[in-house]
Amino acid sequence: SFREIIASDYTDQNREEVQRWLRKEPGAFDWTPVVKYVCELEGDREKWPEKEEKVRRAVKQYLKCDVTQPNPLAPLVLPPADCLLSALCFDVACKDIPTYRSAFRNISSLLKPGGHLLFHSTIEEHYYIVGQHKFTTLYLEKEVVEEAVRQAGFVIKWIEETRVNFPPSLSDAKKLCILLAQKCSP
Repeated sequence: SFREIIASDYTDQNREEVQRWLRKEPGAFDWTPVVKYVCELEGDREKWPEKEEKVRRAVKQYLKCDVTQPNPLAPLVLPPADCLLSALCFDVACKDIPTYRSAFRNISSLLKPGGHLLFHSTIEEHYYIVGQHKFTTLYLEKEVVEEAVRQAGFVIKWIEETRVNFPPSLSDAKKLCILLAQKCSP
């Protein structure tokens, strides 16, 4: 577990929604089912209120991030992190494969040598839908993801691809991919 978390997101709406949860505002998104599930995986589902508070206390900053920029947190410059987590970001933020590859190099600058990247993405997806809004995604195959990660100076420690069957009213994704990679020393 991390004592300090610096969270980031590209969209103002997403950052504001999470800030509402951090401040415990009425009507904020309810993360309780997720926290309970994590506690269940850890062997104690009943400790979820403590886990939720621990996460809230650990989040020290919530910053704007644009992975398509050389310094994704510009204009800020932060000390390199021990670990980065990216979930369902690159396939929406990047409109083509060259930009996708650059995004991995860009976030690599935020990570210490020897640090870890935990990365989650959809595979073989053209779109997803939230409410009435349809979002296009960069169509990716597992091999493209692996190549981009390696070209950015990471060693893949673990990768898993899982078939999914979402209803077309949510997404046309065929698979999910999650990987753990370690940044190589210069």
